[in-house]
Amino acid sequence: MYKAVVLTTLLYGGETWTVYSNQARNRNHFHPSCLRRILKIGWQDRIPDTEVLERTGILSSHAMLRQVQLRWSGHLVRMDDERLPKRIFYGDVATGPRRQGRQK
Repeated sequence: MYKAVVLTTLLYGGETWTVYSNQARNRNHFHPSCLRRILKIGWQDRIPDTEVLERTGILSSHAMLRQVQLRWSGHLVRMDDERLPKRIFYGDVATGPRRQGRQK
């Protein structure tokens, strides 16, 4: 149930995210804290997050996010050059000259 509901919600759309340090810290705190609640481990037990992840056999949220991003980049590499996601990834969307200065 945890993998089906919580993890999919936590990582939804993660293929295209730019991960900032504060967001990664929040995710890396939320994921083990949910697992601690499921395993009924209190903070007084002083069990590190790595051991909680080992007990459950689930990767850290950072590792799962990296897997999802690598899988997406594999899809991008195999796409036709004309597909919009590939063009956006390589920054090849804008055509023509851009005016200099601020927007008007």
